[in-house]
Parts: sequence; structure tokens; C-alpha cells
Amino acid sequence: MSDAMVLKAQKFINSTYNNGATIGIKAIPENGLTSWGVMYALTRALQYELGLKTLSDGFGPTTLSTLQSKFPVINASTKAPVNIIKIIQAGLYCKGYNGGNIDGVFNASVQASVSQLKKDMGVLGSYPGAGIEPKVFKGLLNMNPYILIARGDPVIRQIQQWLNGRYVKRRDFQIIPAEGYHSRTVAQCMLFAVQYESGMADGVANGVFGPGTQSSLRNRTLQVGSTGIWPRLFTAAMLLSKRNVSFGDFTAEVSNEVRVFQGFCKLPVTGKADYA
Repeated sequence: MSDAMVLKAQKFINSTYNNGATIGIKAIPENGLTSWGVMYALTRALQYELGLKTLSDGFGPTTLSTLQSKFPVINASTKAPVNIIKIIQAGLYCKGYNGGNIDGVFNASVQASVSQLKKDMGVLGSYPGAGIEPKVFKGLLNMNPYILIARGDPVIRQIQQWLNGRYVKRRDFQIIPAEGYHSRTVAQCMLFAVQYESGMADGVANGVFGPGTQSSLRNRTLQVGSTGIWPRLFTAAMLLSKRNVSFGDFTAEVSNEVRVFQGFCKLPVTGKADYA
């Protein structure tokens, strides 16, 4: 369904950047519908405002690092260019939040929406307040949903939010969707989490189940009574594998379900979370 404020966001993009002077930003359809095309245009607009010479659809490391160096947080008191605030406002409307009047004013409505966006992502505890940090900005300018969607699992969404909140400040961890669906992206972020908790440094952790990750897990066996971060990671993995456990400690309930899982996978049935 067409949205009047998304249409206004599209008109802002076309009137500001498709004027012959801005190389690399093409006109987009003015139909009031959110799409990757709109998000790509907003990403390119941000790159242009940051002074990047080469514009692209991807919100990559150069965009992120440039934004971090110039505006580590954008809020009501930041001296950011008006058009960058307008890009935030347009992005909020494309994500379903109130972006104000797309007038370049970081007003109370925009602040409330940014806070709600971060809460929905699960990062408000890590990034408190109504400012928008570079990784949040990146999460804003894509089509990832951060609210529970149709047939999404609220427990999986809880895991997604938890991962975002706990690891968002690690260099290579990017904010993932929080819509209640398991995906390859979530699975890779679980591997990052295991690597971070194993003590791997930024730049070493890579989201791949390689020798270092395997070596760390060989030395960790969980059983009934185990508490802390490792049981949380393990129960998260069980839940993502459609196993009926509670997210948290390693309880007798978890052990029983582990036995079922081990039997299904033709593994030794121990009821423990061993390396296998």
C-alpha cells in the first residue's frame, strides 16, 4: 500500500540528488512504496553528504568508518548537515517509524522513533538515548525488519535482539534482523558470538566454524546446573534448531531435549552439551 510519507521521502531524494549535479544517484519511482531501490538511493545520498567520491548501493566499511569518524552519534545537538538529518527522517518512514516532516530537524518525534528503532533492534541498552550511531544508521538504510512479522517466532526474535545488544560494539558484528525468523545471517552471528566468548579478538573472529572455534568448544562441556553465557548460547542454538527448551541455563529440561537431539543425530546420548 502506498504511503504518503514514503512518497515524500522519494520526492526528497529525487529533488535533492537527481538534478544533474549529483553523479551516481539515479531517479527512483515516486510511488510511496518502500523498496531496496529507495534504501540504495538513501545510502548513496548519505555517501554523497559524507564526501565520498565513489557512491555505491552497499553500506560498506568505508561508509561506516567515515560516518564513525565524522559523526559517531547524531542527535538533536549534533552539527550534522541538514540533508543527513533528512536522510534519517526518510529512512525512518521507510522503516515504518515517524520521521517528522523530513525537514532536517531532529525533533521530539524523530528522537522517539530512533529510540524505538534501537529498542526493536535490541541495542538500546548498548546505545542508550535518542541518538543514531553508525551501525544503527546502517541498520536503518536496509530492508531488514526489527519487529515481529507474520509467523515469526517471538523467542527467536528475543535471541536476535540479545545477540544485537550483546555484540553490536564488536567491530565485525552487524545488526541483524529481529523479526523472529532463523536465517543464514543469524547462524553466522551465532558463530561470531561463540568466537567472541572464546576470547577471539576483532579481526580474528570471522563467523566461520574453523579450527580455532572447534578447539575452543572441545574444552567446553555443559550439563545440568551449568549457568552463564555458554548455556545461553547453547540453548539459543537449540531453539534455532526447533528444539523445545527455554532460553537460559542448562536445566534438566534442556538435558532431556539434548538426549532427543543426540538420538536424532545418531550421536552418543549423554544429555550433555559436549563437542559433538
